Amino acid sequence: MMNSLASWVRSTAIASIATALMLAILIVAAEESPALKEWLKATFYHHWLGKGALALGLFALLCVALSLQRSAARLSRIIFFEAVAVIVSTGIIAGFFLLHLLKLI
Repeated sequence: MMNSLASWVRSTAIASIATALMLAILIVAAEESPALKEWLKATFYHHWLGKGALALGLFALLCVALSLQRSAARLSRIIFFEAVAVIVSTGIIAGFFLLHLLKLI
């Protein structure tokens, strides 16, 4: 039971890392590429709905796929990298919009 729970915690942590980084990159890319933003609008009705759907899909897919894998990685190390990924993703998004606000990009 505990091994199964650890496997799910590990898989959701890794999925969170990938999803946070993908979402940060997608947000910046959609702001810089009108074609990407238009595709998101056309496909998902609104670009934010598209980003959310892609993030949710990636998260769910990775959670399920990685929960089936038996990994020996230490959980505390993965959770540390999860926190780092969230900080980096937040920095990417905030930094982009700050530079955009200051008209530096």
